[in-house]
Amino acid sequence: MNWKSSYRSTWRSIGEFNSHKGIFSILPGSRERQYQYTLEYFLNPQKPHGFGYSLLETFLYCVGLQEFNLTAQHIEIGDEVRIADDGSERRIDLVICGGNALADHPRWAVFLELKVGADEGDRQTTTYAEADEWNLSWFDTGTVTVDRLDDAKYVYLKRAVADGPTDRTGKFDGIDWAGLVERFEVEIRDSLFEYPNRSVIQFTDFIRSLKETEGMDSEIDEDELNERLNLYFEHDRLIRQVEKANSQFESDFENVSTYLKNSWESEIIEKYHFDESGWKASPSSNPKWQGILPAYWDQNPLGRSSTIKLYFRHSPTTESLRNRRLTFRLRLPPARNVHTEKRYDGQSFNDVFAEKCTIEYEERLHESLETIGVDERRLGSASALVVKNYRLDPHNLTGSYFEQLERAVDEFCCDENGLLVTINEVFEQTYLEVFGEEPAGAFPGPLVKRQ
Repeated sequence: MNWKSSYRSTWRSIGEFNSHKGIFSILPGSRERQYQYTLEYFLNPQKPHGFGYSLLETFLYCVGLQEFNLTAQHIEIGDEVRIADDGSERRIDLVICGGNALADHPRWAVFLELKVGADEGDRQTTTYAEADEWNLSWFDTGTVTVDRLDDAKYVYLKRAVADGPTDRTGKFDGIDWAGLVERFEVEIRDSLFEYPNRSVIQFTDFIRSLKETEGMDSEIDEDELNERLNLYFEHDRLIRQVEKANSQFESDFENVSTYLKNSWESEIIEKYHFDESGWKASPSSNPKWQGILPAYWDQNPLGRSSTIKLYFRHSPTTESLRNRRLTFRLRLPPARNVHTEKRYDGQSFNDVFAEKCTIEYEERLHESLETIGVDERRLGSASALVVKNYRLDPHNLTGSYFEQLERAVDEFCCDENGLLVTINEVFEQTYLEVFGEEPAGAFPGPLVKRQ
């Protein structure tokens, strides 16, 4: 019996919680391996623990990957995942990826290296950060290609007193077990009655073990835990009725989100001359990633499947609908390799772009953004460079969404506010410096509205 089979057998055999001997005192293998398998199990919504997507959502929040409508996505989690690049024998502890079940490739991934007591191996995180492909199955394909991911997070999970990653590319973020423990504990405490008793007890012991590893105080009070669980069983009928009503509300929001995702392109094309203006709509099967951009801002300098891209994004997700808000963003993808490879004096496309936005073009961009009246500006780093929120009418979510989307397009893509011209200059100058050539084609100017 191998280590993982032994772990599963021991885990299933635990029938009740023993306050003097926790689960992790009898499981085989090193503490790092125990934590590795426990995360793989509890973060996978397909496993029979009863937590669904809640722990995965909490984990993604902790590592800085915000995924809305996660429950509609397919999730794959692999442990000891090997780099698929030729000649490499390295294996990272965990890879979590997700996306549309109908897509031939995941849309996002988290590459996770766990450390409890051991130090980082020679060039370990650097090798992981530089890898192009990984041996992880996604339906009919056996590899995950980093260039094809919209978002990729590299996480080094460690003790608070330990050194951070030595990754020379700067992609890895060091996160302490203590911070993860705190978020998990809040999730268990606030949503206790939603989950199976046995799974709560098992995961509680995982939290307790992590606290021992980090030397943290305030262990979970098991008597209080059992009291609250008994209260749940006394009122479980009423709780199920409330959960059923909430489930219907969730379904309603999902239906509106799906309608907007499938309809916005045709609605907006009726109002603007996309083809004649040299612009294009970029719909996606995921509500989060709906784009509008000049075709000129989608370039392929290296002949890869992943391109250099700058675009305006809106997201008719259930989250935005609940908040009665349309958010319009100017986005520079932060994780694509073609955007992050160091090519010009040790800098990537995104590095040079951000530098120009915050130094050479700062004053011009500031004037343009003041004219538009944006809510947020983060020109010094990739992802959402500029953000503006538009309020939706709760009595007419669909109609007001289309109205506010038109208003956003008018303000950002059509008006002579100087933003398009200035940000395009940044795009062209960055492209020329990083790739040694000008972008293909010519900038078409603003999007023209139909009369």
